[in-house]
Amino acid sequence: MPKSGNDLGVLISKKVLTLNGMSPYTTLGITLSAATAVTILVKKRKKIAYAFFNDLPMYILTEHRSAVVTIVGLPLSLLWDGALQLRGQYIKYFKSAPHLHDARVEIIQEQVKNRVDKNTPLCTARPGWASVSLSYRNYKKKWNAIEIPLYDILNINTDNLIVRVEPFVSIGQLTHALNPMGYTLPLVPEMDDLTIGGLINGTGIESSSHKYGLFHEIITELELLLGDGRVVIATADNEYSDLFHAIPWSYGTLALLLSAKLKLIPCKDYVKVTYTPHHDKEAYVEHMRQLSGEYNNKGNTTPMFVEGLAYSLDTAVVMSGEFIDAEDVSRGSTNRLSLWWKPWFYKHVEKMLFLKNGARNNDPIVEYIPLRDYYHRHTQSLFWEMELMIPIGNNIIFRWLLGWLMPPKVSFLKISQTEMTRLLVEKTHVAQDFLVPTRKMSKFLELCDDEYDRIYPLWLCLHDHSPMPGSLLKDPAKPGANGHEMYVDVGVYGLPRCVHEKREDEFDMKKSMRKVLKELVQMDGFQMLYADVFNTREEFEEMFGHEEYRLLRKKYKADGGAFKEVYDKMSVIL
Repeated sequence: MPKSGNDLGVLISKKVLTLNGMSPYTTLGITLSAATAVTILVKKRKKIAYAFFNDLPMYILTEHRSAVVTIVGLPLSLLWDGALQLRGQYIKYFKSAPHLHDARVEIIQEQVKNRVDKNTPLCTARPGWASVSLSYRNYKKKWNAIEIPLYDILNINTDNLIVRVEPFVSIGQLTHALNPMGYTLPLVPEMDDLTIGGLINGTGIESSSHKYGLFHEIITELELLLGDGRVVIATADNEYSDLFHAIPWSYGTLALLLSAKLKLIPCKDYVKVTYTPHHDKEAYVEHMRQLSGEYNNKGNTTPMFVEGLAYSLDTAVVMSGEFIDAEDVSRGSTNRLSLWWKPWFYKHVEKMLFLKNGARNNDPIVEYIPLRDYYHRHTQSLFWEMELMIPIGNNIIFRWLLGWLMPPKVSFLKISQTEMTRLLVEKTHVAQDFLVPTRKMSKFLELCDDEYDRIYPLWLCLHDHSPMPGSLLKDPAKPGANGHEMYVDVGVYGLPRCVHEKREDEFDMKKSMRKVLKELVQMDGFQMLYADVFNTREEFEEMFGHEEYRLLRKKYKADGGAFKEVYDKMSVIL
């Protein structure tokens, strides 16, 4: 028993030491430390919460984006696709009403006529992140966004080979409706999510463009809403023919599109594709020009499809294709590209350059591809952009396990970017399409090889360039007897070699882009405008004709605040 208070304190100290394994002073120190930590947490809770809920996610999204795209992006894209399919079914059964098109147009008219601020430009209310372009366009946040709920196929006339559609009908929606009937569009751009309105107001190109031109060449009629609220029908030979020719490449700066009539052609179930490997630049350039029909050689038929993939300045595979009936397909020679475990198309094509022993292959190879698979041959890998997002994506194990989830939606890739990754992409990632006359193709390929430091593969897609009076797109500089000239789209997508090798400081995006664009103008070429623009307004007007375009803007009441000019809608980086 303790005899005094001191004795009691000693006893307590001993008991505490015995029970907790530490002295009272240690306990007091821990208590004070905990109290201090709690005080700091309370005082800096906002900063700590910001770091946990903002900085940490930003770090993960920036430094481990590949894992995020794989683990989060692919499942979310699948759910998004499912939601879009449900939405499509809902629209089909509850909202689809082609006979209500005129009534819906009247509602849109009222929005335009009764808008409060007549000086704020018009645009569609479709959110910028929903577009397929990787560029960022923020103008819709400030402009008059008009709701345009027009997503119906209005009529398919197989007798006259015409389909009438509303602007938010997608390429996937249209081909799913047409192909089972034995018909297709003369040219079908690669991605299902592309809308008819976007392809008409902007542009579209595919491997049949050497025969049919750019997407606007298959239009026969446009229904348009002008800035003053009037609705007009424009065709190539009526009183609004000038407006009809000017809408392509106008990017919604002349009128709002309400519907369009497009040409149809018969199709077959398969495409017979012939792959021809080349190991010399001039050889594959000349082969593509021969296949395009540019030389008008008598007795030579022009194939339905032509494209090329260049894997270096001197190596490429040129592909030509024709429609073919299922019964004519050789047994065992079918390549169903859409199967989830199939290798990415550009990787599959690259193997044709060499034999198994490593020797050069110079012999053509033939395959038969189902039509829908052919139309979407580059979709699984988004050409070759997926190699940057998911480096292991073409691994056979990944393809078997997760290939059925590919590819992630472009909209997800956009909204999941952090400011840091956006700036990094802007600085190092090239995503451009350049239209250049085939007579300058060889020289332009050398320019790209040098300025973009060996970005490969390159997509090579021919197109027949015809006059477009009133359009921004200038007429052919050196037309043939028919007034047309053969061009090639050189698609440059990827990272320069120095960036791959962690030497980012050696690549100056603005400098290289501006040099390429300057040379492009001197070659009578154009830049596709879905991508970032590196030109000043004056340089932009040197590449694209504005004189007739501005006269039409004035004539059709597009310049008094209703619509901005094309340059004002671009993603300009200077």
